[in-house]
Amino acid sequence: MREAIVLAGGFGTRLAHIVSDVPKPMAPVCGRPFLRFLLDDLQQKGTERVILATGYKHSCIEDFFGTHYRGMEILYSPENTPLGTGGAIKQALSLCREDWVAVLNGDTYFDVDFAALEQAKRPDAIVLAAKRMHDFDRYGALELTGGAVTAFREKAPCREGLINGGVYLMERTSMESVPEEQFSFETAVLEPLAQRRNVLAVESGGYFIDIGVPEDYATAQETMKALAPVNKAAFFDRDGTINVDVHYLHRPEDLRFIDGMPQFLKKWNDWGYQVIVVTNQAGIARGYYTADEMRALHRYMNERLSEYGAHIDAFYFCPHHPDFTGPCHCRKPEPGMLEDAIWEFDLNPAQCVLFGDQPWDVEAGESCGVKSFFLGKDSN
Repeated sequence: MREAIVLAGGFGTRLAHIVSDVPKPMAPVCGRPFLRFLLDDLQQKGTERVILATGYKHSCIEDFFGTHYRGMEILYSPENTPLGTGGAIKQALSLCREDWVAVLNGDTYFDVDFAALEQAKRPDAIVLAAKRMHDFDRYGALELTGGAVTAFREKAPCREGLINGGVYLMERTSMESVPEEQFSFETAVLEPLAQRRNVLAVESGGYFIDIGVPEDYATAQETMKALAPVNKAAFFDRDGTINVDVHYLHRPEDLRFIDGMPQFLKKWNDWGYQVIVVTNQAGIARGYYTADEMRALHRYMNERLSEYGAHIDAFYFCPHHPDFTGPCHCRKPEPGMLEDAIWEFDLNPAQCVLFGDQPWDVEAGESCGVKSFFLGKDSN
């Protein structure tokens, strides 16, 4: 799923006596803001663009994440006045570009198979990720007929049932006909659609945690330790290191891997390293191609690498050139891309390596304390 909305405007009323100075999605879990776990998961599943629907203390989130995270573009849809869940989604959808968009609750982590949700989608319907629960009374159970939700039950003790997991797949235009600006997504959108059997439920067995109450927030401190990122990475330059440098590569049909490089990348995958590309892309500044075209090339590159059992975990790029956009901190030999990746992936530079085909690649890596190797024509 290339584009996603995260509802990150919660007050965290029930957590106020524990976490009172940040929005609920920024509550610390295992020493990291909870929202980072959600964004990590989205990035790992191929999301390229995230709209954060913010509200309470929105500057806290904006200052922390900025405009990019792990190679994803980050945009903000702040509520100037309370909009309700429906109004917040409607406003955020106006910033989206894809036909179908994932929508997530910012206080819930749910490891969902987005491909399964996409297989279930149909026009004018919303796909909902459902979680099977046992002996619960905190959530209302779903009533289903043939995979369609027919009713959302009120909260009540239940021995077993499917609940709404707070992850949706919907069309970008799905709420344009709603005239109100402030409304509840659940009562104004989901319930009427369910009456017409246009809410489709897909059960997911992935890990689920909702930090909205103190008991589950405490549980998350232990159970989410397993989701902490690996703190070692192998950094690679792109053109001339992974692929043959054809001068401003941007067309998929021009991609040719350097002999043996897919197999080399796979070794680092197998050794448990994050594999991260850091690449200068002055062709964007020069107008030769767009960032979207470059992202499409990177998707294709990973598709090709999958034929070898290899993959790249993240792509960082510098779209600048001093003659066109002025100086920046990310164009190698400046270390900005590596600094961002080290922070965003919680990396230990002493456990990282970098491979590049130009002196400025090595200079950027060494300035961050990363052991760097020159793979130029004259290297041994």
